[in-house]
Amino acid sequence: MKLKDYLKTNDIKSEDFAKSLGASHGGVLKWITGERFPRPNALVKIEKVTDGQVTANDFAAQQIQQQKNEG
Repeated sequence: MKLKDYLKTNDIKSEDFAKSLGASHGGVLKWITGERFPRPNALVKIEKVTDGQVTANDFAAQQIQQQKNEG
């Protein structure tokens, strides 16, 4: 599941999600838009906080889709 979809489905603000991870709000926004890929330690935290609903594979799939759209 995309992070954006997870936050929307669970009615979680991106600011609150960032706080739960100990991450910056700006960083979370960049993950949501696909501008940046989370670092490995952040990926572990994201998967834990989302109870496995958002995984590293979800971010990889998002990046692959973006590259296809650009190309």
